[in-house]
Amino acid sequence: MILATDEQRNAPKRMWWDHMGRITMPTLLIGGGPSSPIPQEQIAAFADLLPDSRHITLDAGHLVHETRPKEFLAAVGEFLSPAARTPS
Repeated sequence: MILATDEQRNAPKRMWWDHMGRITMPTLLIGGGPSSPIPQEQIAAFADLLPDSRHITLDAGHLVHETRPKEFLAAVGEFLSPAARTPS
């Protein structure tokens, strides 16, 4: 399974990218920084395609939630907070 998901991540079909704008729900993308095996520019490009996204980077590698749990939970908590969704 990991090889199949890696293949999709590393070389996604054009249709996959073309349909990202259809995701209208608020979306939080957390990158793991330069030590992550996921190309961080790919996460940034993905965030640019989503109408209501937030993109943050926690320099933690691939397992952000395990490596930096406090920062991960703070970011998710802030994202899910009703106050975070209130327009200024």
